[in-house]
Formats: sequence, structure tokens, C-alpha cells
Amino acid sequence: MHVHMRTRLFATSLLFSFAALIGCGGGSSLVGQGPGLGNASNNALLQGQYAFALSGQDSNGPFFAAGSFTADGQGHLGGIEDVNSNSLPTNGTAVRFSGTYAIGSDGRGNAVIGLQPGCPNWQFTIESHAHALLTCLNTHITGSGTIDLQDPTAFTASALKGNYVFGFSGVGVSGGLAVSAGSWSMDGVGNVGSGEMDVNDFGTVLQATPLNGTYTIANTGRGTATISSSYATQNFVIYVVNATDFKFVEIDRTTTAPILSGEVLKQAPGPFSVSSLNGQYAFTLSGADANNFPLALGGLLPADGAGNIVSGVLDSNDGGSPALGSAISGPYTVSTAGRGLATLTSAVFSFPLAFYPAANGTIELVNVGGNFVASGMAKAQSGGPFGLHSMTGNYAINFSGTNLGSNLSGPTEEDISGQLSGDGAGNLTGVLDINNFGAIFQGLSLSSSSYTMVPTGRGSASVNTATGTFAMQTYQIDPNTVLFLDADTNRVMVGIGEKQQF
Repeated sequence: MHVHMRTRLFATSLLFSFAALIGCGGGSSLVGQGPGLGNASNNALLQGQYAFALSGQDSNGPFFAAGSFTADGQGHLGGIEDVNSNSLPTNGTAVRFSGTYAIGSDGRGNAVIGLQPGCPNWQFTIESHAHALLTCLNTHITGSGTIDLQDPTAFTASALKGNYVFGFSGVGVSGGLAVSAGSWSMDGVGNVGSGEMDVNDFGTVLQATPLNGTYTIANTGRGTATISSSYATQNFVIYVVNATDFKFVEIDRTTTAPILSGEVLKQAPGPFSVSSLNGQYAFTLSGADANNFPLALGGLLPADGAGNIVSGVLDSNDGGSPALGSAISGPYTVSTAGRGLATLTSAVFSFPLAFYPAANGTIELVNVGGNFVASGMAKAQSGGPFGLHSMTGNYAINFSGTNLGSNLSGPTEEDISGQLSGDGAGNLTGVLDINNFGAIFQGLSLSSSSYTMVPTGRGSASVNTATGTFAMQTYQIDPNTVLFLDADTNRVMVGIGEKQQF
């Protein structure tokens, strides 16, 4: 099963100017097929009904979209989507689209879905028939997300029953960056209860706040939900992947409600205690520091199963100032409902971290301290000890974050998808497709790229293209999954690599 990953870094789109952006305007600038797509030899990899979600930035501010489509395996697709943006919000009414797609021999694909609210040009990389990493490759919209094969047997309210966890991020009530994570129960007849969440809205923190709500699901796989708490009453659209995974996008457009999006996952089975966190975990977080500069954190957290994080390692990139290899440790607790709280201390950042474990192994993370706003994910490592051999084969990748000096307007969002291939001996090859908020580079081949990896699963990668070099810290979850943290002075990004299975 692929790892749920949210690689959005909203600090740029929320907190910096939008003036003088490349390619602004109301039209669509279509992007042609990149190298490797040629004869569209792998179109059959995309066949069936899929849910997708994108979040990022357009020429007027933050951009959120989710929907579903059916692909015929021969290069044609059509579906529906909901969009929440300042430019063309669909206001809770799904709009239809249709288009064409092509997938090359390396699993990189693109789709042109025409002029409509949302991103008209997709670039994606297939991990498997059931999952792909998605970017928007358009001159006035950029963003990152995922595509997942849907299970139509879950398109009823009764299929969504049990305990779930979630991780959301986006625009807060404050107008700045907001992140949340939590858990709730769904009763199979449309009610949400027994919930709690942690919220960090631009430094204003609510911990373990009770929530409740309602939900509906149509036979198309699209539904709605209203979630109420002391933070806000939030209205969402839902796109169901299966009974354990669904995508949420908030459709509110008022000054008293946030606009958040994310994923809801089946909760890990209980009973819960400090022993529920046991082993070494790789993690990444992204967000903004107290001065509104983009911030990314990553590293390894060893949990002893008795309430202690011991001898961990923390890497950070705070506004282009990387600090690597700091020791991090601290106590943690886990409630009987499954909410965890770790109080982490390092020489660079000290912060309380709330966490919620999902059944697929993902742990949703949110900082509940006022010193910065960030959310992300962790997962227990397996398959070690690691080494150069651990990263062998082809990986679908997605990086998302902030380019700190892309043009005269200052920092802007940058989104990247593509393929990285490790040879098991420290060498990388591959192809990247980059949208540096309107500056599009498609089909960039890697040159003289390399990676390292030590037995604990922490390593580095030098990813070189004709347009620049990415200095990455890497964290191996298992031989199929790697997390990335950009340690450059001109970028702040996080990302994921998932081994291709075709």
C-alpha cells in the first residue's frame, strides 16, 4: 500500500506577494508531451475510476481542488471536480471536464483537460495502476497531489463506518497558514462523533478540541461533510477512494471559516498506550516559522515503547538556512483514544507534536506549539539495516514547497514530479518535470547525480539537472518508500519517492 503523503508548503502562497507572477491571466497555456512519453506506450496503466486532489497556488492566491474521473486505458478521461480558489471557486457544485492523456515507458504522464475551473494541464508519475503522484503543469497554477483508484463498493454512507484519523492544511481563520490533525468516528448512517482535533492557526493553538458532524455519500463516490468544533464550522466535499481512505476539500468562502484540505484514513486498531509507538520512525513536516518564512523539518524519531523518544536526529530548513544532524529527544504520551503528544527538544527547534496513527502505518503529525506552524507525517521504518542497496530501482517522486528567489516578486511555490532511479551503488538517473510557479521545465534529465544511505536510514541525495542542483536529505521508510527534505539555501521543500510497481 502506498504511503499517504501531504507535501504542500503553503507559506509562499499565503504570506508573500502575488505581483509580477509568470503567466498570469484567465487563459490556459497548454503544455506538450515531454521526452519519454513518445508513443504513449503505457496508457493502459490508467484505467478505471480514480479520485484525485491538488493543492497549491494560482495567480490570485491559494488553490484547492478534488474530484474523480474515469480513464479508458486508451488516452481518454472525463470526470467531475470541486475547486476552492479566489479565481474560480465552484462553490460546492461539481463541474464536469474531459480530456486526453498519455503515459510513457517510464510511467510519466500528462493530461490536457481543457478550460474549466481547476488545473487544465496535469503532469503525473505512475507508482502503480492504483496510485500516481500528481502536479499541475500550467503557467498560472501550480500544485501537488495524488491520484488513487476508487472502490465503487464504498460509495455508500454505510461503508464509511468506524474510527478515522485526518490531517488537513490550508488557509486559517486568521488568513494565514493553518494545519490540523485529529480523529473521529463515523457511524455508517451519516453522523460524525467522538472526535477531537489539534489546530495550529497561524500560531493560535487549540489542543484536543472536541468535534462532531454529519456526512453524506452519493453513488458517484462524491459526498459532503459538515464538521463543527470550537475552532469553526467547516463544510467539505468528499471523494471516496475506498472505505479506509477519502479526500476532503473545504468549500467555505466566508471570513469566519478556514479553507483546509487533506486526507481521512482509517485509524490504527487499539487499544492504545505508550507501547503503540515503538521503533524508529522517519518523518517530515512543512509549514512556516514565526516570521512567516517557509519551514521544513525531517529526520528520525526512535520511540522506546515506554514513553520516550531517544537519540533522534532532526534536519531543518528554515527560510533557506539549513541545520542538519541535530539531536532530538523527549517524552511522549498516548491516550486511550489514540491521540499522542510528544514534547521534543533539540538545539534548533523544541516543540510539542500531536500525532494520530492510521491503519496503513501513516501517523498524522501537527505542531501544537506557537513557535511555528507545520504538519506532516511519519511512518515506522522496516527492512533495515539500510545502505546503498536500499534504493534500487525506479521511484515515482513528488517534491513541493517554496523557491525563495524565483523572480522579482520573491518566493513562489514550486512543484516537481518525475522519476528517480537508484542503481544500488550510489548513482541516480531519472527525469523531472518542474513547475516553478509558471516557469515550466518538462522532461529534464538528471546528470551526475548521486545518493548516500547509512544503516539507520538517513542519507542524502544530489539531484542535478540543467536548471540547477537539489541537495536533499533522505529518510528511508522501507525499500519502497523514501522521504525527502531539501537542504538548499534557495528552496524549502519536502517530498516522497515511491517505488514503481509496473
